[in-house]
Amino acid sequence: MSSAEKNGKAGTGDAQDALDAYLRLLESKGANSEVLALRRRVLSRLNMIVRGQPRTTTMFRSAVDALLSLCAPEDRPGAMTAAREYYYFWIGDVKKVTELNAKSGFTTSPVRLPVLASFDDLQQRMSDAGFDTYPPSLELYLGQLYELGSEEDVLGERGELLKPLLFLLHDQPHHPDSYRMAVDAMLLHLSDSCASETFLTIAREFFYYWLSFPDADVREQFGVPQPV
Repeated sequence: MSSAEKNGKAGTGDAQDALDAYLRLLESKGANSEVLALRRRVLSRLNMIVRGQPRTTTMFRSAVDALLSLCAPEDRPGAMTAAREYYYFWIGDVKKVTELNAKSGFTTSPVRLPVLASFDDLQQRMSDAGFDTYPPSLELYLGQLYELGSEEDVLGERGELLKPLLFLLHDQPHHPDSYRMAVDAMLLHLSDSCASETFLTIAREFFYYWLSFPDADVREQFGVPQPV
């Protein structure tokens, strides 16, 4: 537990200061007024939920669950992303904030993604849309795992988790912000904690493949963004 978590209950003033600091950072990184207004609205509601509660990780997670239940489904990935980033401001972990900032760990772009009732529903939506064209990053990633000796069932599991992620990403800007929010959207479809942890591991591994090897139209129009 961090020193901030040991400092008792969340006060209104402290939470407002934390929110203001988070928004100032986003603004300094180029977030526009739409993004800032949405984050302020969502996180102000979160601050009301945590008001007077013990400043602990467990309590914050419960508050985020309550927040997500109040959001429209398409707004939940953005709310989840905002809450995840805001957490380190809320507990006063300056070192972690500095580390994330150095790694470009904060999102500044507006991204809206569908959230369905379950992972099965997401897969069905993908099937109904006839989505079966994937960027070269998927084949390269799975091919690298094969060369390293991964078994067929491992490759199958990773493909089954990455294909819906790519479905969520296919109409989004090819940018790390889109990837982060799509990962959060995927987590909202995975109710099992073990599946969520497995997916996070895979998503972290796959990120640099996705960023570096997009579809041809992305390469032609925008060039390939540099990994961050």
